[in-house]
Amino acid sequence: MNKAVFIDRDNTIIDDPGYISDPNGVKLLPGVELAIKSLAQAGFKNIVCTNQSGIARGMFTEDDLDKIHAELRRQLADKGARLDAIYYCPYHPQGTVDKYACESDMRKPKPGMLLKAASDRGLDLAECWMVGDSARDIEAGQRAGCRTIRVRIVSDAPQGSQQDDESVQADFTVRNLVEAARIIVREADRTDTWETPTPAAAIATAPPAVPTATQGTPPPATTPQAQEQTACPEPATASQTEPQPPTETDDAPSEDQKVRMEILTHVRRMSRNSEIEEFSFMKLAGGVMQLFALLALLVAVICILGNDVEKVSIATFWAIISVSLQTMALTFFTIQRNK
Repeated sequence: MNKAVFIDRDNTIIDDPGYISDPNGVKLLPGVELAIKSLAQAGFKNIVCTNQSGIARGMFTEDDLDKIHAELRRQLADKGARLDAIYYCPYHPQGTVDKYACESDMRKPKPGMLLKAASDRGLDLAECWMVGDSARDIEAGQRAGCRTIRVRIVSDAPQGSQQDDESVQADFTVRNLVEAARIIVREADRTDTWETPTPAAAIATAPPAVPTATQGTPPPATTPQAQEQTACPEPATASQTEPQPPTETDDAPSEDQKVRMEILTHVRRMSRNSEIEEFSFMKLAGGVMQLFALLALLVAVICILGNDVEKVSIATFWAIISVSLQTMALTFFTIQRNK
């Protein structure tokens, strides 16, 4: 396989309460295992590319991050899904840990992690996708020559932040990774109609960049020890952290169809939830209006049967109320049918 889907971690695969530093904080978002299985069946490698500036800020260590990613892999494995690799960038120019307090070409929106993964695994970046919830994810994918999908979530990020940067537009916008996988699988079936990005070939062959020092800091030494401290670390590959799955048999196409059907069922169920809510409200409102219309009509009939001339005007009033309520009920039912 020479194609991959680069996936952001936080708010795309797992919930992000903010700088997860404990494996107990790992919580898979709904349906992500179905999306990952579907992409694997369609011939894509699933590679996580995540900024982890919490290491540079001293909030947790690389060992802590390894445990968090081990827990992520375990939860996915329990649901029959797996990641091919995880790349992360621990650097940030405002970090408090000297070892990591520097600029890095590996940090998104720079495309270093994607380029390194492509170099390590022989990927054709023109056939790859980048999926993430922020503008920096999309920009990194575009700079690497990939197609991009942005996951839109409800965010508490302040207006004008990079999270809400509208100047970077993805090829597609979705609500979650499940919908992103559905688009990627669909587009993969139309490979012949894809327009190959011009710079992709040049980018795919470019060597992975190394981080540069922050402004005012002398360039790092070229000794092996100095390079070990500044180069963006390579996380263990899937083969080093978990057993490889058995080789697919000739029954793979049927398994592929099964996984895709699971995804479609999940998406339809999610989209149907809001529709059921609207349907119940409209139907209830129409039913209540119709009930009151019948009661008003009953009062009008009783007044007429009483043979009391004085009650004729009262009967007329309730008849008008009944017609108005019935009209409202019919309006609610009509709106519901047109939804």
